[in-house]
Amino acid sequence: MKAKLEGPRKCHMTDASLVGTLLPGFCEGEAIEPLKWEKVTLEIILAPMANNWEVGATESMLAAYRAALNLLFKDFNKIAEWRALGPNMSTIMTGWKKRIARNKKETGKNIEKGVTALPFKLYAHLSKHLAMKDKTGPFSWCYSTLLWNLMCRSDSISYVNLNHIKVKDDHLIIYFAQSKTDQEGRLAKHPKAIFGNPLNPWVCPLTALGAYLVCITTRTEVGNSTCPLFQGSQSETATRFRKLLQSLLCTVELEDFGLSSECIGTHSYRKGAATYCSSGGTACPSSSAISVRAGWSQPGVEDTYRRYDGAGDEHVGRVVTGLPMHSEELALIAPTFIPSTDEEEKFIQECLHKCMDSSQINVGVARRCLASLVYHLDILREDLPANHKLWADSLMKDRVLCTRLKSLIFCGYEGEDLATKNDLRATGVPPHCSMLRQLKQVEREVGKLAPNLENHMSMLPQIIQSALDEAVEEGKIEGAPITTANLEHTITRVIGTELGDLHQILGRRQELVPPQQQAQERSLSDYGLLPFRKLLEKFEVPSMTLRQAWQHWSRGDTTSFGRPWRLIQPSEIGERKARERLKRYRKLMLAFQEKVPRDAWKEDGTFEEYEAMFEAVKGQFQFNSNTALKRRHGELSWETILSLKYKKQRSS
Repeated sequence: MKAKLEGPRKCHMTDASLVGTLLPGFCEGEAIEPLKWEKVTLEIILAPMANNWEVGATESMLAAYRAALNLLFKDFNKIAEWRALGPNMSTIMTGWKKRIARNKKETGKNIEKGVTALPFKLYAHLSKHLAMKDKTGPFSWCYSTLLWNLMCRSDSISYVNLNHIKVKDDHLIIYFAQSKTDQEGRLAKHPKAIFGNPLNPWVCPLTALGAYLVCITTRTEVGNSTCPLFQGSQSETATRFRKLLQSLLCTVELEDFGLSSECIGTHSYRKGAATYCSSGGTACPSSSAISVRAGWSQPGVEDTYRRYDGAGDEHVGRVVTGLPMHSEELALIAPTFIPSTDEEEKFIQECLHKCMDSSQINVGVARRCLASLVYHLDILREDLPANHKLWADSLMKDRVLCTRLKSLIFCGYEGEDLATKNDLRATGVPPHCSMLRQLKQVEREVGKLAPNLENHMSMLPQIIQSALDEAVEEGKIEGAPITTANLEHTITRVIGTELGDLHQILGRRQELVPPQQQAQERSLSDYGLLPFRKLLEKFEVPSMTLRQAWQHWSRGDTTSFGRPWRLIQPSEIGERKARERLKRYRKLMLAFQEKVPRDAWKEDGTFEEYEAMFEAVKGQFQFNSNTALKRRHGELSWETILSLKYKKQRSS
């Protein structure tokens, strides 16, 4: 009870009048007597806040003062009395909040509540400078990266235990037995995923943890199962990091980031990590997964509709570690040892025992952390001072052993040969990363083909010209127009492949050939050909049987001046109805011609040859209706056959 009022008192939100009224004798150090609830009024409760307004009240102070009073009434089972005071107190609190907002507007005070969220760029800058401290570097670097990646309060980091750090798939997981918002430990079964960052060692929690584990010594007695990660008491650990951070902030030029050292604290890590995950890009993890990781409640839906799931937390873990969320690099598998022989595995085990205390550290955790540390060792050697604690370790100083260790490390993508062989899978990867990686692979393959393709395309116009000249000399298109079928047959025979864009190729050829030569090639007389005579003005396809339609298609008649009707284009006919009728006729005849075997078709065949083609194909165009009417297929007009063909297609 005394502590409930001491909390506000420490924040200058209470005074002796309130304490003396509610707890007689408290100020004089005498024994606490029962509270005199009959004297409690709204004016007495709010008097300390009103009297001490000059200390600079904030919204958080008002909330803390109200929460303390609420708990006091609740503990003494005075809920009815508290509810009676509630409406009036809410009105007064609202007025005080308006007063605080107006004061900020008039004086220009900081608008943000509490400390400022730490930007990711500044977090990376601070982590690098913390790591470079020769004596405190391993501790502050590890503490900083874990504080950011776990997205929790500073006090929670100080309670991390080595027994609660495990390995799962391609990452580490850390359990929290208890936290400020989970006093009963309901969420202890939901670990937080920690991923490595192969692109930047200063923000990689696995590298920082590996450096710290290499630098620390055995701290526990034999038989003692307590294995805290950080030395000293929990409160001392958190205070130690806070002082190191404040000392660094005094030397960093925060003006470049638009901040000051007064508005940054250890809680800025928690705010900054959550802000970066939720608003640092357009492909961020879900807000529910971020809330679960940060330990924020989701009233009404928590543990009912929105629950913890490993995939969501793993996505958050990949993003918060600093991997680019809009790139395929988000799917990178952190450095891991992949020995191919028993001798290499034995060498890795010897190195682990040489640099870490395997009796206290999980072997899987030690392997992952050492792999990340060795993978980034070249960068660390360039930036860390020569007297850094990390270089006191014999393994870290031995360049030959570290080079051999690095040769046994894999860092890449799922699906690569080595990853597939060792069953390495990337977890927490959103689908757009896989698609981006596939597009990159296609881009690389196309880049390899581009030079050869350009050379072949530059030679294509000359190849087509040579093929056409050869066809004319051999008489293969003599006495008839240069049709699409002749061109396709000749080009396919010479080149052996289909053309992707004939119009583009011919356009490029015209750019390469001089205008005089183009005009000469466009002349039909060079091939011994004459232009077709113009059709009659009222030309129209009549109604006739399929056999007659085929005869006109293959041989023509006097109305087309002996030209086969397959060569008549709709653009030659001016009347719309006649033009549409020709289009329907062409659809049926083209379908009929496609059924003719390729080796049997001839552009300039005889009457008997075209009749043989008709007899071979006509059976495929005898369609029966669903009625009892018996069809006389030889007497049906081509229009009726086309209609029956459409009906059959729709029914199938």
